[in-house]
Amino acid sequence: MSTDNKKTVFEYDGVEYAIIKPTAQLNEDATMEYNRIFSKVLKNDGILRERVEQHMREQGLWDDEKEEAYLNILKGIGEKEKTLKSGGIKLSEAKEIALDLKSLRAVLQNLISQRQSLDSSTVQGQAENARFNYLLVECLVYNDSGDSVFSNVEEYLSSQDTEKGSNIAFAVAEKFGNTYFGLDEEYDKKLPENKFLVKWKFADEKLRLIDKDGRLISYDGKLIDEEGRYIDEDGNFVDFEGNPVTAEGEIAVEEKPFLNEDGLPIGADGNILEEEKKEKDATKKKRGRPAKTEKAKASAEEKE
Repeated sequence: MSTDNKKTVFEYDGVEYAIIKPTAQLNEDATMEYNRIFSKVLKNDGILRERVEQHMREQGLWDDEKEEAYLNILKGIGEKEKTLKSGGIKLSEAKEIALDLKSLRAVLQNLISQRQSLDSSTVQGQAENARFNYLLVECLVYNDSGDSVFSNVEEYLSSQDTEKGSNIAFAVAEKFGNTYFGLDEEYDKKLPENKFLVKWKFADEKLRLIDKDGRLISYDGKLIDEEGRYIDEDGNFVDFEGNPVTAEGEIAVEEKPFLNEDGLPIGADGNILEEEKKEKDATKKKRGRPAKTEKAKASAEEKE
């Protein structure tokens, strides 16, 4: 993705798009759209952002226990960041702290998302979403022609109803969001735990955990493939205990036929398998031939 003062260019699925910097007039129009939706939602008894926590508590979505957990996680992240940055500890211990940090951030994000999911339904949240969609449609163009990707907000929203359209809509919304909110796409790489893991070769440039040979591994140190599935040393699929599994994730074992009450293999129809019948009949024939006595053997030899 490239950026200059007037536009940000990026590619998705072989197509180049550009996000044009909004003009003063466009920002003013977007603010008008914000105000319109704000008034509309407020008249329909929408919840103001200032009452979100109260509403969450009334609905049982947030309580003192979650609030305490939220604050403890923030405190834990701060302490572990300081320890990791200070050094002076075993490298193996520092690695564990870095992995703990990644886990804590994931838990924190889950708690935050619970609040944000309701925030998007507030008066301000819906108004901001309307402003965002308006600017996205007006600023998003094809880089080669400069033509708008979507003719209006309705077309952009309806495109999300198809699989291909939803993929494109998500991709452009993410890129536009990074530009709109001034987010750094390299944010994760700049987190102290990720910088540490990459520096000491515990993770690759994509922040995926690796072993000393550069192979992808899970958090519990087991080999995985590009899709995150457990594999063995030869690249074959296994479960978390190392047992062979098929590509579909089923246990990989040599399947044998079930047996009847006489211990003979049978098919789905309950009949003895043909191979077993032939073997059984051959055995009977062999057993049916009387063995030659020593006297008979001697007589046969004399005749010869």
